[in-house]
This record gives sequence, structure tokens and C-alpha cells, in this order.
Amino acid sequence: MPPTLPIFSLEGKTCVVTGASQGLGTQILAAFALSGAKGAIVDLSQESADSTAADLKKEVKDAGLPEPKIKAYECDTSSEEMVTKTWDQIIKEFKRVDVLVTNAGVAGGTAAEEYDFKDWQRILDVNVNGTFLFARAAGKHMIEQKIPGSIIMIGSMSGSIVNKPQKQSAYNASKAAVNHMMRSFATEWGEHGIRVNALSPGYIKTAKTQGDEMEELSKQWVDMIPLHRIATPEEFRGTVVWMASDASSYLTGSDIVVDGGYTAW
Repeated sequence: MPPTLPIFSLEGKTCVVTGASQGLGTQILAAFALSGAKGAIVDLSQESADSTAADLKKEVKDAGLPEPKIKAYECDTSSEEMVTKTWDQIIKEFKRVDVLVTNAGVAGGTAAEEYDFKDWQRILDVNVNGTFLFARAAGKHMIEQKIPGSIIMIGSMSGSIVNKPQKQSAYNASKAAVNHMMRSFATEWGEHGIRVNALSPGYIKTAKTQGDEMEELSKQWVDMIPLHRIATPEEFRGTVVWMASDASSYLTGSDIVVDGGYTAW
């Protein structure tokens, strides 16, 4: 392994990542595994989660490192019953959890006056309630087991600004709620040595940002980004390892915005 500061190592730690079967979530768990961690993939599709687990094991082995322990779990993160069941399965398998990343989320948008309530509710159920349910389970576990863990909630720059030109009030509101939930949990759990932060990406190249319509939007976004490009999911590996590891031991209650400078204007 190339030399690096030992404080960034995740050796011996167990990391749980929701929504980890594609895009940013996959890259987060890959970064953890390459840093020495064991991992749990939580996703809506068991088949996708199993496939991602196999791919990640191969990536780590191809890097010349020991094959990591990675398990896949099917779960709708907005269901309290399923989250409780999945969390219990993870603890039974791994015995402890040191890091949680709540990455599962959905997007979507329409004009506010035309928003269907069911669509609005679905976005908040997944993005806000799903984050809460997993964070609550992790916080309780870490408090009971006296684990000075790290909880990373995936927010968005949309939690602090309003994007243009797309209309996405439900998504924006959900990510603003995640940011304030993060700060609230950080203040409550700090006395237990548990750190709670948010990683808020800007625009990322994923399967969801493909297609002719999204291509046209992407051109507009690039013009508003000081770095003049959209991020790749791989570019978040370093940031999330820092946030999960002891390298960020005094970081809590912080919203880490990684947006190519979009919100600096």
C-alpha cells in the first residue's frame, strides 16, 4: 500500500453505507474497503447489492490488498420495520458498527404549485426519514457499545442554496432538513464521542444525469461552476475517508460542501 498518514486508516472498522449499489455510494464503500474497512451494502435491490459487493472485493484484491469482508442487505430505508430488521442483521454479522453513511436518496422535481403530494412525500420519506432511521439505529448502538463512531449524512449543496434552472423544492427541502438533523444529532451525541457530519456534493456524473435533457442542463451547470466541470463519484473518496477516520477527530456538526466552487459565488 502506498505510504500515507496512519491516521487515515480504517483498518478493523466496520462501515455501513446505504444506497451503495451505484454511483456515489459505491465509491464511498470502495474507498472504505481500500482503506482497510469491512463493509455492509444496504440497497433496495439484493441482486444489485450482491453484484456491487463482488465488484468491490475484486477491486480491493486487484489493488494487492486482502479481500475485504463485504456483505449485502436488501432494505427500503424509509421503512422503520425494514431498517430495524436490517440493522439487527448487520450487528449479528459484524458485531459492531464504527461508521455509518446515509447515502440512500431520491430526487425529482416539478413546479411547486404542481407538486403531487405523494411525490413530495416519497422524497421526504427516503431522504429525511430514511436518514433518521439509520442514524438513530447507529447512534443508539454506538452509545450502548461506547463506540466513538462517525456518522456521515449525505446532504447536497441544494440544502443550502436553490439550484437553477431546475425546479426541485421537495429535494431542496429534504436536504436542508438533513443538514439541520445532522447538527442536532452532533450536539446530542458529542458527549459520547460520536461525530456527526454531512457531506454535501455538488453536481456529479451518474446514471441519473445522463440523457439529452440532462445533457443540456449539465452544460448550464458547468457554466456556473468555477472549476468548469461536473464531478465524478470517484472524486469523493478522499473526503469521505477523512470524515470517517480519526484524521477528522475534531470534526462534528459540519457540512462539508464539495461542489467545485458552485456555492462560492
